[in-house]
Amino acid sequence: MRRIVEKGYDEGDYEGRFRLGRGLNEREIRLFTKLTGNIPDGGKILDLGSGTGIPYDRHLVERGYDVTGIDISGKHVAMATKNVPGARFVKADFSEYDLGAGSYDAIISMYSIFHIPREEHTDLFKRIYRALKPGGRILVTLGTTDMEMDVAEFVGSTMAWSSYAIEKNIRIVEGTGFRIITVEEENEEENEHHLWILGEKIP
Repeated sequence: MRRIVEKGYDEGDYEGRFRLGRGLNEREIRLFTKLTGNIPDGGKILDLGSGTGIPYDRHLVERGYDVTGIDISGKHVAMATKNVPGARFVKADFSEYDLGAGSYDAIISMYSIFHIPREEHTDLFKRIYRALKPGGRILVTLGTTDMEMDVAEFVGSTMAWSSYAIEKNIRIVEGTGFRIITVEEENEEENEHHLWILGEKIP
């Protein structure tokens, strides 16, 4: 699955379809404002599956946060480094990367977690929880369909997804120890249905 995802983003035109010239929409502005509401100036934010760095990492860097992004696509890491020179980007599989302990004020993951096998999602959230400082927050998008794995054409290449239904996603996040602040469904485009979760690590 990881090989499909890496190759798909390296070969496809994800930036042209979803990111080029894009800023945050109304939902994103509202949720990112909540995410950063308790983060100090210069706070550390980690982006898992950072893509091309636009619009999320650019938005955070422009507001003075210390941003690190991790992405499996070498093409996207190169784009992000150019698009957001004020952030640091690492080419790696975030599901296997050492996130450390108590290192970050917030961790985000936009449209990325469903690109790793769903049986690994619980362990990933445990690692995210451990990597956050007490009171640190997460903002993530997850799938909404109970799907072990789906492979299909996507932005000019082949892509793979794996997800649980909404109720189980919520149980996983809560079961890890997060207090959920906000849950929202996004269904604005054909075949684009996502779950947004904003949560906080209980001190």
